[in-house]
Amino acid sequence: MIQFYLKDVSNAWNLCSFYSIFYTGDFLARMFVKSFVLKPVALAALVAVSAFAATAYINQIGYRPGDFKELALVDASDNVDFVNSAGQVVLSVTPKSASYWDASGQNVQLVDFSKLSEAGTYSVKVNGNVLRSDLVVKFQTYEEVFKAAIKWFYYQRASMALESQYAGKWARAAGHTNPIAELHNSTGASGTINSSKGWYDAGDYGRYIVNSGITTYTLLSLYEHFPEYFKKLKWNIPAEGSLPDLLAEIKYNLDWMLTMQAADGGVYHKLTSLGFPGDVMPAQDDSKIYVIGKSTAAAFEFAAIMAMASRIYEPFDAAYASKCLDAAKLAYAWGVQNPNRNYLANPAGVSTGAYENDNPNDEKLLAGTELFITTGDATYKQSGTSEYVSYWGDVSGLATYEKATHANSYGGDANEAKQKILGTADDFVNRAERGFGVVMAKDDFVWGSNSTAANQGVWLLHAYYITGEQKYYKAAVKALDYLLGKNPLDMSFVTGYGTKSPKKPHHRPSTSDNVEEPIPGMLVGGPQPGGEDVGSAAEWKCADYRTGQAATAYTDQRCSYATNEVAINWNAPLAYLAGAIEALNAGYAPDFAVSRVAKKDVPASSSSEQKSSSSVAPTSVASSSATVPTSSSVSQSSASNVSSSSVVTASSSSSISGTSSSSLGPNSIYAPREYKVVRPHQPRLRFEDQELFVEKNGKRFDLKGHRIK
Repeated sequence: MIQFYLKDVSNAWNLCSFYSIFYTGDFLARMFVKSFVLKPVALAALVAVSAFAATAYINQIGYRPGDFKELALVDASDNVDFVNSAGQVVLSVTPKSASYWDASGQNVQLVDFSKLSEAGTYSVKVNGNVLRSDLVVKFQTYEEVFKAAIKWFYYQRASMALESQYAGKWARAAGHTNPIAELHNSTGASGTINSSKGWYDAGDYGRYIVNSGITTYTLLSLYEHFPEYFKKLKWNIPAEGSLPDLLAEIKYNLDWMLTMQAADGGVYHKLTSLGFPGDVMPAQDDSKIYVIGKSTAAAFEFAAIMAMASRIYEPFDAAYASKCLDAAKLAYAWGVQNPNRNYLANPAGVSTGAYENDNPNDEKLLAGTELFITTGDATYKQSGTSEYVSYWGDVSGLATYEKATHANSYGGDANEAKQKILGTADDFVNRAERGFGVVMAKDDFVWGSNSTAANQGVWLLHAYYITGEQKYYKAAVKALDYLLGKNPLDMSFVTGYGTKSPKKPHHRPSTSDNVEEPIPGMLVGGPQPGGEDVGSAAEWKCADYRTGQAATAYTDQRCSYATNEVAINWNAPLAYLAGAIEALNAGYAPDFAVSRVAKKDVPASSSSEQKSSSSVAPTSVASSSATVPTSSSVSQSSASNVSSSSVVTASSSSSISGTSSSSLGPNSIYAPREYKVVRPHQPRLRFEDQELFVEKNGKRFDLKGHRIK
């Protein structure tokens, strides 16, 4: 804070001369000479100096015209204005009261701007200050993010060259082309097997059945829920017969998984070298590859995925579907006969990912559930549901999804599953009304926290499917908002997408390919306070980046395998979340969903789910009925049911702005130009009790924008 201790005129002059270094002091000097009272000055002269410290956090990819829209605001104290490319304030919103988010240690105000329904790019202003100019409203909002997230699996393919016609500047030679892998003694066997294809698991080049399981399930369920949408959608990958692109990509990994089944039906745990490779491209990794371990969890996970794949691929390739189902039955039988073959830790001499498991009951539940759904054989049917979102170490939540969405097959268990889903989803909805307006709680910031956010969004979509209640859809969109920029780090966590995104992920191909930009579409692990990678650079570790807050403990450095690595089981729920939201808004819905779940890409109405304390100045209020537009279309309606006290009529608006309402189109949202707006309670520069401050609405702020009274 700047304090002026005034004893006489000469001291005042000395002070003014001193502060002229910072404030172009001759105008201040003139004010002091005239009676030591500072008269009101234009904000352009003051606020440019005071630089209010307010920050707006947004989804940096964009918002759908007809969807709920929200940003998070920190350190602001006035209405938020949304300004279009013509310089017009088209919407002004009063933020909600601030609430504390303990994950970041911030007091946050949420700003609902759902009535901003015209496609375009906007600036966000508070008190005339531009907080950001990258807020986008557009149709097919997340299609490109989805395509990038799912295409990343192509970039992770083992055993094949990535050609420039598909991979662009990230083309590379094939890696790990020798299919012969030695059976490690931990398998209980000796010799070799042929094993190729599949996806590299993460930033390294290992392939793991357990993590492939939950990943492949998530992508298979996306296709099964929206088959007609994904039959048509393409993203430039090599064709696999007549298969849709999504099924072609998944099959590349299924083919590898099938190679990991032993003759007795058991399934090997992983295919890796003995240790992690150096920072080299796949083709340069000449480490010897081993088949390591054989586990009950791997067998049941494999059985679940193959049973699911069987029913999904059957319309395209009956022979392949039969092969998958036979493999599923064999693996399940082996798991039942070997219930305690647990992979508790890596064997001596092995240091690659362990994916340990001491209780395979959740994998057995999922396997039995999928086999029953596919075959109708009641001997596979099992009781059990869960209220917890799944991750690779507990997949009972996936079985809960399946039971809730196959009500005719599961009866009472289906009702129980639905209640578990809705109970957890309601907690998520409540969380998302406070703090940053996201589903994440402080305890959710674990290793791979971004996948937690994505999986929470997937859970919420299932609640939406089975109820049609918009609160669940809205909270799911908020989960995606968080991942794409509405977070305290003010960044999109997806490489290549957003105003600010990760540049140095812990991902060997992106590090070693001599291309400046990382491969696009990767979801990095995200903030978490564990600091497992903090250490010396000699150990390929990072300087301490922890902040004391869970939601900001992150660093965009290649050394950070604890916050900046990538993984297939993290990208899969991102792909599901973005892909499902796009499919819903293209007019598709799962066949088990209640009515009215499918949406259309049309502007928002003022439904109870989209109420806003906003003031809108439209030229007209149009009907909300519209045909489904293309991505280049503009809004067919503007905000409706606006309070009469908040509306500026077209004639009065036009006289203020000097712009004809007809020049804006018949359905445009309209408001006066910012520089002509005369607001009540205009901020004023004040000097009192030997202190210089800004006064606005009875509140006082120092010249940095911090509240002092």
